[in-house]
Amino acid sequence: MKRQRKKWFMYAVVGVLVLWSGLQIVELAGRGTPVERADKMLYQVARFQMELLGSHLTESAKAKDTDGLNSLRQAAYSAAYAHEHLVLAYGEGKLAKLEAPSKLLQYLVRLQIAGTRPLKADEQQTLAEAARGFAALFAAYGSLMSPGDAVVSSQNTKLTEADKALAELLDRKLLP
Repeated sequence: MKRQRKKWFMYAVVGVLVLWSGLQIVELAGRGTPVERADKMLYQVARFQMELLGSHLTESAKAKDTDGLNSLRQAAYSAAYAHEHLVLAYGEGKLAKLEAPSKLLQYLVRLQIAGTRPLKADEQQTLAEAARGFAALFAAYGSLMSPGDAVVSSQNTKLTEADKALAELLDRKLLP
């Protein structure tokens, strides 16, 4: 009798495992293809990162010391990283590479390298100018993709021009 119970218990365990595995396979097969394409979702992430960067850049123009630039530095890194991966997804020939977020990151590191200190008036002015320049860059970035998820070449050109202007501003501040 004891052997019979053991035998039925083992059959029950095996049956549950087989049934559970079968349900998992049916669920996986029923999922189908994802609704959104990965490159479209990556563009949405990169656009969000750019929006965050613009927001932090606007706020940082009011910062009193270099400690107030930490969130801006993190946003600049995230935006640069997301855009670099977007360029890899779409191809360098189709989508412009951006220099401005990396230059901004370099500028911020340079400001913070000596530790916490009050920001000078010209540094606050530079951050305010960068915020205005970034507004043009983000305007082009916002309409960079067509509804069919293709790069809009006219917006890509505007993006390149805005990026170049902002990168030149930051270069002038980086190389006195």
